[in-house]
Amino acid sequence: MTEYFDPVLTFIADNPSLAGLICFLAAMGEALFIIGLFVPSTVVLVGAGTLVGLGKLDLMPVFIWTTLGATTGDAISYWIGYAFKDKIKSMWPLRKYAHMIESGERFFARHGGKSVFFGRFVPGVKSVVPGIAGMAGMNFSRFSVVNITSALAWTVAHLGPGILAGSALGAIGQISGRLALVLGALLFIIFLTVMLGRWLILIILPLFPNAHAATVAWFARRPGRISQWIACNFDPAHPRSVGMLASALLLLISTPAFFWVVGEVAPGEPMVRADLAIMNLFDSLRTPLGDRIMVFLTTLGDGIVVTAVTVAVAAYLFLRKAWRRGTGFVIAMAGTALFVPLFKLLLHRSRPIELYAGADAYSFPSGHATLNTVLYGICAVLIAHDLNRWAKASIFTVATTLVIAIGFSRVYLGAHWMSDVLAGLLFGTAMVSAFAFVFGPIHNEKIGRASVAAIAILTLGIFGGWHLAQSYQHALRTYEPRSNKEVLTTSGWADGGWRLLPAQRIELNGDTEEPLVIQYAGSLERFAQITGEGGWQQPPEWSLSTATGFVEGETSPDSLPIMPRTQNGRQPALVLIRRDPDNRDGGRWVLRLWPSRYEILKTGRLLPLYLGSVVHENILRPMGEFSGPRTNVHVPDPADNPALLMPGAVTRTRGNGTRVVLAAGPGAPATARETPAPPTPAPAQ
Repeated sequence: MTEYFDPVLTFIADNPSLAGLICFLAAMGEALFIIGLFVPSTVVLVGAGTLVGLGKLDLMPVFIWTTLGATTGDAISYWIGYAFKDKIKSMWPLRKYAHMIESGERFFARHGGKSVFFGRFVPGVKSVVPGIAGMAGMNFSRFSVVNITSALAWTVAHLGPGILAGSALGAIGQISGRLALVLGALLFIIFLTVMLGRWLILIILPLFPNAHAATVAWFARRPGRISQWIACNFDPAHPRSVGMLASALLLLISTPAFFWVVGEVAPGEPMVRADLAIMNLFDSLRTPLGDRIMVFLTTLGDGIVVTAVTVAVAAYLFLRKAWRRGTGFVIAMAGTALFVPLFKLLLHRSRPIELYAGADAYSFPSGHATLNTVLYGICAVLIAHDLNRWAKASIFTVATTLVIAIGFSRVYLGAHWMSDVLAGLLFGTAMVSAFAFVFGPIHNEKIGRASVAAIAILTLGIFGGWHLAQSYQHALRTYEPRSNKEVLTTSGWADGGWRLLPAQRIELNGDTEEPLVIQYAGSLERFAQITGEGGWQQPPEWSLSTATGFVEGETSPDSLPIMPRTQNGRQPALVLIRRDPDNRDGGRWVLRLWPSRYEILKTGRLLPLYLGSVVHENILRPMGEFSGPRTNVHVPDPADNPALLMPGAVTRTRGNGTRVVLAAGPGAPATARETPAPPTPAPAQ
């Protein structure tokens, strides 16, 4: 899969001026007055730093362009504030963010000229402080000195982590590109989750400042006791109303989402096929070093570690006489610990691999994901109680990172299906939201936030370290990759075993796509050699020159690289193309062969069995400026199936009328004959 990213990296590395311009615009955009809230500069700059660490970009041009962008953005913000003064607060849409301008004014009043330097690093005020400096009439020369100095420090802070990450990934990539891809996927999931939360806090919530007050006013006018309780507790003036509102919304979203996932894991549903495809994808990406990292994470989430942290935190709460929170915490953890096995017994969904006995032998939902979400989510609620929103965001970021990493490890190691982990995260989020909604408003139970954090971290470190020392090697053996290959004899395959394989390609999301019209057992080199005599050839590899063919209107069909497609999470083992001479506008046939979990026993040798599709692509040229392939035929004419070029190839007919060609190495069984097959559901492989 990494070959699809190489052209992008090569393009940026070969065009440093363009990379510098992108960094300049991103850094400038985040520094612009209010507009900076909408600019994801962190994504761009950390990515640029990663490319520097990987050796794809030179450091100095990127550093200079980024510093210039940050300096220019603050200078523009300064002049906006200098020109409009207090009118800014009444201008649309800036008036919707008046609270942020007021926060910036308080910050500037407290720190004076130093706020221009420090404000660049403070979320929530960094996009308004330069404008406030202009509104306050700060001397421009003094502002410029502080602006340039802070831009240099800000650039180091943003590019530095990316450079370190890129250097680490580069070192890992020298060991295994697959491991780098797995860790990159995990980091991307965590980063995306954190960024979505940040955008929700900074951008979405301020757009509806009056909706909160209007809703509360509506409840206040109603005489019912429940309506009055809602009006009182969710009043914008109430110090904890925002937290309660967020908890209620999360509860209303996560609970139905959990039961939706329950309905989607019924046999035959697309999510079941998606689970299998994702499992196959991770199975193909496993490496020894990756296994050790993921076993480390999954062992930290084991039940014995969760129990130790739960007991330690609960004991502290009761010792501090926080009776209601302590009781709520114990009820939430005990209820979750009881719910998981009961639901597993109710649903009876098998795991991808055999691991445990009893209720734990079943997989839905993931106990690791559910219990760790509830445990560390409630700990985050207790620690973040009554802190400002940025402190809360930081605390929940740490908890979310740990929980997602543990859940990710379960899927990677094949201990759970992806939907098991997703359901566990959703149910755990619902429990945490319910706890925060019920116990968040309590203010007469004083607990030490630092003490809760220290107890949770120390217990996890000490007890988790002890558990790792005791069980890590055993866990490595338990979760080691397992071969799921099945063997068919040549005659058994030809006489009916071919019906065991799927009839259609399965996407990662579980959707069924084009029919699989080839089953081939043998050497891929021999298949390519024989079909090559019929005009089939290797497609061009992805590179800067071939990728630019998509933006040219006269690119021939056999000069365009092939778009990636997976079958049940597996990458194609062989791709061939043949130009269509009958298509006047330009077209091509594309053949893909994917590995299956079957092997064919022939003359004492095991031959890998591949599944293949053959589709036709038209080359569209809108306005004569671009060239883009679009699949318009999903099944070739039975006589044109390229597998028929193989010696001894035979045809079988499925119940829906589509035909599949069976081909093996030299000397396919002479007894094979055309035998229409009755309709038989084909399990996903």
